[in-house]
Amino acid sequence: DPIKDEMFYGEKNNGAYFNNQRIRVSKKKKLENCLFATGGIDSEKNKTNKNITIRKSGSAALDMAYVAAGRFDGYFQKNLNIWDIAAGIILVKEAGGIINDIDITKHENIKVLASNNEINEKLIKNLINF
Repeated sequence: DPIKDEMFYGEKNNGAYFNNQRIRVSKKKKLENCLFATGGIDSEKNKTNKNITIRKSGSAALDMAYVAAGRFDGYFQKNLNIWDIAAGIILVKEAGGIINDIDITKHENIKVLASNNEINEKLIKNLINF
């Protein structure tokens, strides 16, 4: 079997897609039912207040694409570079998600929090020192 190409892509005001199929963020409303992603060297500093289920893939871009596709319910990370998250910002927004305000003129030490609209505030309240 040849390796199947899988591609996420999005265009401002034109949606987000995975292999030509429209993708949307999850619709979950309860944190205890959600799966979140974080990662990087400083992931130990990304503490949560409650028992939130977290995975680490090691790729900010992939984690954000998975949020856009509803595979993860949210993503949070500090100390990122703009080139690590630029594509993910478009994907999440075009898939109906919400992202914290990011100064795109700043290229380093960026903090990102992406999720669906239903759980965004709940997630923020459960992160410590984020």
